[in-house]
Amino acid sequence: MPPADPHPAEETALDDPGLPFRQSALDILLRRMRSESDFPALSEAIGAINRIAASDREGVNELSNNILKDFALTNKLLRLANVAFYNQVGGGSISTISRAVVILGFDAVRSIALSLILFDNLENKAHAQQLKEEFVKLLYAGMLAREMAGKAQVADVEEAFIGAMLHKLGRMLAMFYFPAETAQIEERIAAEGLGDSRVSSEVLGVSFENLGIGIARSWGFPDQLVQSMKKLPEGKLRRSTAGADRLRALAGFSNALCEAILDTPDSERGKALAKITGRFSDVVPIGVEQLAEVMEKSMHDFAQFALAVNVNLKQSDFAQQASKWAGVRMPAASTDPSASADDRAALESTMLHEHAPILDDASAAVPESAPRSSAEIQAALSSGLQDVGNSLIDDNVSINDILRMILEAMYTGMGFDHVVLCIKDGRRNAMCGKFGFGDGVQDLIRAFDFPLTAPADVFLVALQQNADILITDIDDAKIATRIPAWYRARVAAHTFALFPIIVRGKAVGLIYADRARPGDITIPEKELSLLKSLRNQAVLAIRQSV
Repeated sequence: MPPADPHPAEETALDDPGLPFRQSALDILLRRMRSESDFPALSEAIGAINRIAASDREGVNELSNNILKDFALTNKLLRLANVAFYNQVGGGSISTISRAVVILGFDAVRSIALSLILFDNLENKAHAQQLKEEFVKLLYAGMLAREMAGKAQVADVEEAFIGAMLHKLGRMLAMFYFPAETAQIEERIAAEGLGDSRVSSEVLGVSFENLGIGIARSWGFPDQLVQSMKKLPEGKLRRSTAGADRLRALAGFSNALCEAILDTPDSERGKALAKITGRFSDVVPIGVEQLAEVMEKSMHDFAQFALAVNVNLKQSDFAQQASKWAGVRMPAASTDPSASADDRAALESTMLHEHAPILDDASAAVPESAPRSSAEIQAALSSGLQDVGNSLIDDNVSINDILRMILEAMYTGMGFDHVVLCIKDGRRNAMCGKFGFGDGVQDLIRAFDFPLTAPADVFLVALQQNADILITDIDDAKIATRIPAWYRARVAAHTFALFPIIVRGKAVGLIYADRARPGDITIPEKELSLLKSLRNQAVLAIRQSV
């Protein structure tokens, strides 16, 4: 008897007469998938972002902090944030996740992060070509759905994007984790002319559709998105007032179009488009001519997205065929007239060449632990300053968003373990943690709650004298007595820096940054100047807000 599953799929119930058998089969598949080294990490990463999105208490800071934990994800997301089809509001380039959330919106950053997490974890060298085609097809389906959301009366374009990409999640997961069974399913479909639902159920014990639904539920996707993964009925579709049905119809339309692109000879293209638009005319009312415009726009967006995340569309049969249907020469983004020469050069530099795999493992190419040069650190801090400067002149950006950008620029620029912003509570005459970045930062934020009338420890000296302070080792005999008891009891770091925020002669806040081991923080003169400039931006932002 196999060992009990330590992570039972509790929320994968399907409204189906064969539920007990299918649930058992799904549990078996989940156990097999969890035995793979990458699946638990994939599940945790996607689950964490879904929990943040569903929580009333967590939000921008938690989403930013979660993304920043992954060096490769952060870099790719920032690349995408500066792609024209996302960043259409102008206001300068985006170099911090916090500003990306402000400019693009919470939902857009969430959808980009989810797609990058999914695709970066679904790379399998033994089946790279098949996975590449499935990846490219799902990505284009998402772009089409995003563009047609209004036609389908789906208000949230990012939900439309995610829904279309998840519509065939089960098939993609099966290709990655069960390649032998997937090959057997495809052989039987080709030989016997049966549908994939029946054959996948017979081979895997559960259909591709129900596998995807079960995994999506275990990852915490909202019910409306999960419902949109259900297969549509055959024949002409009827209009529905339910949001989940509209999302499901849009996802089905986008994926049906992608299947037609892959399977239809050029000579039959017109008939295929007429058949699809006719079937979906009541739920996604769009004519063939309008659809051609949508496909062209989506192809341009698709190419920019692909280039930004290092996906070589020249190696994709599907992308080449889709570009014919859209009437666009590949790669479209490199000839986009709206992009500047620098933007085009940046996108071109991310394109993979013929010898390269479909997905770039940025963490292998540039390890997170690799030491950065002083010039690189200064560039990162300067980019953060530019982000903050652009936001200070934007009346629509809140003071909290600006302060998050400042903290993130310090955190990522210097590579601190944690950065915390403390704000004065005037009623209690105390300094209290507000938000920050780093692993376990919520516990650290709660630790920072200290009175401003205590004996003159190092924190109060910084505030009272408006002095930037670096403590190299809290146990150094010269300074040990100035480290307060609350800090030693609740904070593990042995080296930290303090940057007080003084407005009109009064201490209103404090920026704290740390690393775990004594001596781990060194701040050369130029870097210190940039850190002080970031702190001064916080002073300016607070002064403007009061």
